[in-house]
Amino acid sequence: MKEWLGVAQVVSSTAAACGLILTAWQMLRTRRVADLQALQKFFESANEHEAALGHSGDDAQTLTHAFNEFLNFLEVYASAHNNKLFGKGSEAMVRHKLEDCYIELDAAPAWHPLIAAALDRSTTFGELGTFVGRHRKEIEARKLERSALARNRAVGTAHLTVRSTSTHGRSDA
Repeated sequence: MKEWLGVAQVVSSTAAACGLILTAWQMLRTRRVADLQALQKFFESANEHEAALGHSGDDAQTLTHAFNEFLNFLEVYASAHNNKLFGKGSEAMVRHKLEDCYIELDAAPAWHPLIAAALDRSTTFGELGTFVGRHRKEIEARKLERSALARNRAVGTAHLTVRSTSTHGRSDA
């Protein structure tokens, strides 16, 4: 009888360990799906806000509203990024989009009065400011890259460089 108890303990312990492994795997898969959904939602929302700006026409009130909503969108996602709410699968893409939006706003003096008008207290766009401060070097590098590409386009030498860290499916690597 004691022999069977020992065997039963080993079998139940093995089953419990397998269950824990499967649960961990399922949690990883769930996190990845949630990360993908967050990334899709981010870009869907970015497109909606950018489209609203594009469709605001000549109506100053509509333009101001769309622009302020765009700034609020950037603030919310800068806060999410600052607080590390994105998984590693989406973090870089969100960071790059936020950086590019900042670069575009910074390079367009026509938007600066609207930004100034949107600032109504010391905490307004604080998260965006924190984000820009943390990523200043990368933002400056992306500005330089953008300028170089614009110069190359102007002289007809622009080309797309695709960097790959993988050789999946390549037989010549």
